[in-house]
Amino acid sequence: MIRRRVDKLTKSWIRNRSDELAVAIGCRFDQDRADHVCDFFESELRLYEGEFAGHPFRLMEWQRDLLSRAFGWVRHSEDWGREIRRFRKVSLWLPKKNGKSPIAGGVGLYLLAADGEEGQKVYSAAKDGKQAAIVHNHARQMVLRSPNLSSACQINKSTGRIAYHPTTSFYDILSGDNIDGQEGLNGSVVVDETHVVDDRLARVLEYMGASRSEPMQFEVSTAGSNPEGYGKRQWDYGRQVERGDIVDHEFLFVFHGVEPTAPDDECEDPATWKASNPSWGVTIKPSEFEASADRARKRGLSEWRSFQMYRLNKWLSGSSPWLSDGLWQSTERTFDATEWRASAGLDLSKTRDMSALSLTFQNDGKLYQTTKLWITEEYADANRSKVRLHEWAERDFVTIIPGDVILTSWIRETFSEFAGNINCLVYDKTYAQSFVEWVEEQYPRIDCIEFPQSSAVMEGPIDSFQAALSDGTLFHDHNPCMAWQAGHVEVRENARGHRILQKPKRGDVRKIDGMVASVMGYFGACQMPEPVSGSLFVC
Repeated sequence: MIRRRVDKLTKSWIRNRSDELAVAIGCRFDQDRADHVCDFFESELRLYEGEFAGHPFRLMEWQRDLLSRAFGWVRHSEDWGREIRRFRKVSLWLPKKNGKSPIAGGVGLYLLAADGEEGQKVYSAAKDGKQAAIVHNHARQMVLRSPNLSSACQINKSTGRIAYHPTTSFYDILSGDNIDGQEGLNGSVVVDETHVVDDRLARVLEYMGASRSEPMQFEVSTAGSNPEGYGKRQWDYGRQVERGDIVDHEFLFVFHGVEPTAPDDECEDPATWKASNPSWGVTIKPSEFEASADRARKRGLSEWRSFQMYRLNKWLSGSSPWLSDGLWQSTERTFDATEWRASAGLDLSKTRDMSALSLTFQNDGKLYQTTKLWITEEYADANRSKVRLHEWAERDFVTIIPGDVILTSWIRETFSEFAGNINCLVYDKTYAQSFVEWVEEQYPRIDCIEFPQSSAVMEGPIDSFQAALSDGTLFHDHNPCMAWQAGHVEVRENARGHRILQKPKRGDVRKIDGMVASVMGYFGACQMPEPVSGSLFVC
C-alpha cells in the first residue's frame, strides 16, 4: 500500500473510515473552497420566516461543518485534468424543525450563482410538486432579500424558475408527479424528504449530472417508516459508506438522530434529545421539545413512535404497532357484568374477515370489555395450519359459522342476550344496514351511532383507548383470539398525520376486526352519561 503524506489541515477533517480511505487515494481538504460556500451563505443570504426572518443566514456549527465537508473536500481528476469536488452526493438526515429547508434552498442558490459553472441547471426535487415547492420557495425568498442576487436573478412568477443571468443558469422545480419525459436532465439537484421519494424519480436523478465535472445531488430528509423504499436504501448505503464497508469516495452521509434500535428509555432522555437535534437552543427550544415529548407519551404508543421518528430521526419499520408488548395481557380481568350497563361496538363481515361484537360495560368509574367473534367454516378450514381458529372455537372464544358466509342471525342471537344492558350501538356501516334496522325496530331505546372508518374519526378514540389501558381504567376478559389480534394490530398515518388502525392486506391471515369493534364499543361508553352512582369516567 502506498503511504501518502497528509497535510495537517486534511487530517483535521477526517471524520470516519470513508475519509481515511479517500485520503489514501489522494483526496484532500481545501479550506478556500469551504470558506467560499460558507461566506456565500452568510454574506448573500437572508432568512425569510420565523423569528429570524430578515436576518442574515448565520451558520450554526453543524451547518458550517456540513457545508465545509460537502464542498471543501477535493480530488484530482484525470478526466478533467484538475482538482474537482470529491462529493457528488450528499445525504443529510435531520429531525424536523432543525432548519433543513433553509440549508437546502441555500445550497441550491450556491450551485446556481456561486459555484462557477456556466449554464448550470439546478432543480428542487421531491415526491410531489407541493413538497418540492417548500425548498424552492425558501430559495426564491432568499433571492428577493439579497441585493446582489435580486439584481442578477429573474424569477418567473408563473413557474417559479430562478434565472441567473451572469452564467445563463437556472434553478427550477422537479417533482415525482411531473417526471414523465424528464430522463434527459443534466445538472444538479436538491432533494427534499428523501424518505418518500419513489424509485421512478430516483432513477431520473441517478445520472442527471453524469456529463458535468462537479454536479451535486444534495438530499435532505427526516427518517421514515418504509423499510423497502429509496430513502431507507440511501440511509443504509450511507451508513455502509461511512463505516468503510462500501467504498464510495463521492458519497457524503450525515446523520443526526437515534439508531433504529434505540430503546424507549434512551429516547426519553433529555441528553438524547439535545444530541439528536443539532439546532438545539436555536430553532429547537428545549421547553417546546419537552412539552411535545410529554404530549406524545400521553397520547399513546403510536404518537410516541411518531415523535421518535419526526423529532429524534428514528427509522420505524412499516406501520407502527399499536399496543406495547404486554399491555393487553396486563389488563385482563375476570368480571361479572350481569347488572352493568354497556355500549356495543359492531364490525360485520361476509366471508373472509371476522365479524365482531364488543360489549363495553361501565362500573365504578372503570370499563370492562368482552368481545364475541365469528368466522366462516370455509375460511377456518382453509387456514387451519396458519391460525388456531378451531381450537379457540372449541373453547367458545370464537364461533365458526357453517358454510362460506357469515349470517347475521347468529350475531342477532348474541346481541339479544345482552340487549337489556345495552344503551347504544356503535357500528361500521359496511354490511350493517339491515342489522341496525333490526335493532331500531326491536330495541328502540338503544341509540345507534354510525362510526365512519376514517382516520379523522378514529384517531382520537384509538389514542384514548390505548391511554385507558395504560392508565388502568379499561380492562377486558381473557380471549386468546383477541390477544392474537392485539399482538399484531398496527396503526397507519396518512399524509395529513391522522392515524387509523391498519387492516392487513387481502390474503393475510391476521385479523383485527375484534380490536376495531373494541374501539367502537369504548367510544360508545364514552358517550354514555355519568353513572347514577356518581362515579366518573372521562374519555
